[in-house]
Amino acid sequence: MIDKSDRTANKQPGRPQRRSLSPIRLVLGLVVILFVTLGLVSLSDGRQPEPLPTFDPTLVAFATSLAGSTASPTFTQPPPSATFTSAPTRTATSGTLFMAARVGGYSHLWAYVPGDARPVQLTGGEWDDRDPAVDPQGERVAFTSHRDGNWDLYLLTLKTGGIRRVTQTAGFEGHPVWSPDGHWLAFEGNYTGDFDIWILPVDGDQSPVQLTNDPAADISPAWDSGGRRIAFISDREGSPDVFLADLDHVDDRYTNLTHSPRISEGWPAFSPDGARLAYTARGSGVEMLLVQDLAKLSQPPLQMGQGRESSWSPDGRTLAAVLETPLGSYLMSYTSGETSYPPIGLSAPMTLVSLEWSGAGLPGEVQGYSSLLPQAEPLFSVPGPNAGSSAERIPLIELSGVQAPFPRLADTVDGAFQSLRERAAGELGWDFLGQLEHAFVGLNEPLPPGFAYNDWLYTGRAFSFSEAAIQAGWVEVVREDFGAETYWRVFVRVKDQSGDYGEPMRDRPWLFASRNQADPAAYDRGGTLAEGIPQGYYVDFTMLAADFGFERLPALTSWRTFYPGGRFSEFAMTSGLDWETAMLELYPESAIVTPTVFRTPTTTPSNTPRPTPTPWWWRWTTPTPTRTNTPTLAPSSATTASP
Repeated sequence: MIDKSDRTANKQPGRPQRRSLSPIRLVLGLVVILFVTLGLVSLSDGRQPEPLPTFDPTLVAFATSLAGSTASPTFTQPPPSATFTSAPTRTATSGTLFMAARVGGYSHLWAYVPGDARPVQLTGGEWDDRDPAVDPQGERVAFTSHRDGNWDLYLLTLKTGGIRRVTQTAGFEGHPVWSPDGHWLAFEGNYTGDFDIWILPVDGDQSPVQLTNDPAADISPAWDSGGRRIAFISDREGSPDVFLADLDHVDDRYTNLTHSPRISEGWPAFSPDGARLAYTARGSGVEMLLVQDLAKLSQPPLQMGQGRESSWSPDGRTLAAVLETPLGSYLMSYTSGETSYPPIGLSAPMTLVSLEWSGAGLPGEVQGYSSLLPQAEPLFSVPGPNAGSSAERIPLIELSGVQAPFPRLADTVDGAFQSLRERAAGELGWDFLGQLEHAFVGLNEPLPPGFAYNDWLYTGRAFSFSEAAIQAGWVEVVREDFGAETYWRVFVRVKDQSGDYGEPMRDRPWLFASRNQADPAAYDRGGTLAEGIPQGYYVDFTMLAADFGFERLPALTSWRTFYPGGRFSEFAMTSGLDWETAMLELYPESAIVTPTVFRTPTTTPSNTPRPTPTPWWWRWTTPTPTRTNTPTLAPSSATTASP
């Protein structure tokens, strides 16, 4: 028996003692937690959660972790060529992976033999080449390019490096796939503002055949090994679904394989034997790679993992896929629902945009002409972090010719911004970044209520493009969810709609204005999808900004009811810094932690001689930016053409 006095004497001062919970207290505690949880739910915004497909919860958690990643590309050391991170030698499969990857501001074709240290560059130049498709013999690669103006189809002979133009139209051709006999190419064509599937003889001895003719968007064809079926994606029934076209039947030719109104499917790919079909299903922030046994359509598809734009290994056992994250891409592979080997990251700023796995090896002659191709160079270099004493603070540089409340950015990023502005103006035909909603925002010029206190606009490393471009109808935004976070992809309309610049959009944009049209459901969701895809040619500004180091930012949690919280117009060059470190490049620590308004200090002059404007920090009021009346763009009719 233990004496109570001894038990008290053994207590350690300053440390709380444990108590055993009685069953009654435990039950009461669980009841309290339940009621608190229900109370928090009742205090939410009241919107119904979007239904989550029956995906593996561990993969949902993986998507959420990727969305929260703060990794960003570095540009301090120009890579001589694209490289892969270390990966184990792959002996279970053979063949060659052909891909389109974006390096130095342009997409080009690359070949990667599993197990090698680096891919081999196949094309180069100041234009985009993408959507590689290798013929059954492994001798030619069909691809899409706008090297001669409009987007057309080309053929690359692997042994010689010779390139032949296959189409020459005023429209858009993309995503070619070979027939099993190597005589035909199926592709997606857009000639009158609408995507359809076409079939083209490679030797040109017959006229092209239009496979689909529907007002909806029909894209991403895939040809099975038997040659009599073509799978494709269409939103003709409301949302993107997987359809199967039977070439032997004229009536009842098309079959919808998925029928999923709340899930968006994409990128079908037949297995080498034609018995299975892989495709991507995206819902509630998860992009899942599924495989459907075509002989057992009544059974649910097999979940392989996360990814898109998949391609089968020659033996049909493994699927390679591209895993997209908010700020980059990874090369994945899956075998029977298991990851075959760790994800392979690509050296920044290289980003995968398409993938094709061929059973043929890579001819030895490829190395010869590959060494003669122009190597992609980084678009700029970013100075390293410079946070420290006040004598080392980074100066703010005025942006010449830019209209904004304070047209200044930090000296580390102003050059990249001006380069991005020039590149965007060249591709768009108008100065999209000549007028900004915000550039640098000082501590004495707070952002509107509702913005995050740690917004990157305070650091001088971010900008927000003008709202006038949106109101004029020159900008469309596409919603992209990654786990629990929402991002946006910004498309800007080009001035010249002949097809020489930009390309047609493939996804329906998000309409924020619909929540103000007396529709409770639209209000709860923060908007709705547009009824259709806008016609015309656009530039993917999100991808273009990433080329120059400017990352998109996730929407604030209040974006459904607080329009500025969407932050789709804001881009920041974080350079791997956290917000506080970036702020210390401009301010002393006392200015950041003080609860009172702090007047922005005089910045250290730049080493580069620059004209000295009137010191802006003496201004007591924020000058109103001068806006020009931007006329609303009237969509021009596309040139009608036949392939």
